Amino acid sequence: MSADADRFDGKVVLVTGSSSGTGACIALSFAKLGSRVAIHYRSDLAGAQRLVGAIMRENHEAVAFRADLCDSAQTRQLAADIAMRLGPVDILVNNAGPFVGTPLLELKDAAWDAVMAANLRAPFQLAQELGPGMIRKGWGRIVNLGATSGLVRNHSVYGLAKAGLIHLTESLALELAPQVTVNAVIPSQIASARTDELVEYKQAAIAGTPLGRLVTEQEIANVVIRICGPEFDFMTGRSIVLDGGRALPRFPRLDLGAEG
Repeated sequence: MSADADRFDGKVVLVTGSSSGTGACIALSFAKLGSRVAIHYRSDLAGAQRLVGAIMRENHEAVAFRADLCDSAQTRQLAADIAMRLGPVDILVNNAGPFVGTPLLELKDAAWDAVMAANLRAPFQLAQELGPGMIRKGWGRIVNLGATSGLVRNHSVYGLAKAGLIHLTESLALELAPQVTVNAVIPSQIASARTDELVEYKQAAIAGTPLGRLVTEQEIANVVIRICGPEFDFMTGRSIVLDGGRALPRFPRLDLGAEG
């Protein structure tokens, strides 16, 4: 076990959307560093239970909590339930965020509401519920998981919500300073079993990425962990983009010296 194995010893961490995928990887990484982890799920009870079991078999603490983050009352109740069971939350990782790519002119109100609620309103509400406790304790960390969809104009309401999440990150950083830092981690397409099923899309995404591959769930988890640690005590309101250079603005190469 590394020397950092207890660096978050006793800290209560909430990772939303952590029954599978990147959220599960982040939650497991915090548990391995001594955190008491709240595993949040909406519908995947089995996945949440598997993760809790895996964490507890390694002699760490985790508890599963259900909430539909599209529902304001359930979102706020989630914060209360965790505080009652585990104590005040020290680290909030807003990872949950459903994707909808329907063109705006075809988008239904219900889809707009659901995406905006889970991706943008829920992080605001959880920060509102948990931030004051962090301030009282004199220490806290909030990390919002964005997406490069928020940096481009191609992903309908999902991109709009993720763009708003960057603004929210910056605003919360100002309001919660100096006790609490608030930052965002913004990955591009993530290497996963789901992405593997989208063969042509995956190939195109890799081809458009200067580093020639997709970001991994563990790489995202590693960055989240780092910016919650003492090395980044002086960073707040910032967004770290993990896209292998994909979103960098490019100008087409012009061979002006070529003869016609």
